[in-house]
Amino acid sequence: MTSIPEAKKEASMSLHWVSKDARARLIELMLSTRSIIELSRDLGISPTAIRKYLKREAYPSDEVLQRAVEKLAPYEVDEAMRIIITDLLESLRSLYNSVNEKHKEYIREYLRNITL
Repeated sequence: MTSIPEAKKEASMSLHWVSKDARARLIELMLSTRSIIELSRDLGISPTAIRKYLKREAYPSDEVLQRAVEKLAPYEVDEAMRIIITDLLESLRSLYNSVNEKHKEYIREYLRNITL
């Protein structure tokens, strides 16, 4: 399990690249233990905005997403990180499958360098 200091450090990461779907899933995760009113108060947005996120009519901005990650309860951190990591890796898989072999090799080499 991720500790609170680690969660706060992870919360400061750039979230601009997080997909609309992952943003909505993070809101849904937080709503599993909070009311719409409580979550809207925590995030500094209206309950109507939360409802729009749930209906996929709108999506949290980078700023709202950052506040959401900062407000995660300790027991939500691991699941939230899984959502974010899976989202990034699925995007990378999609990119990998859409490029030619030369660029696939570049991706493989880059990944080898960051996993050392």
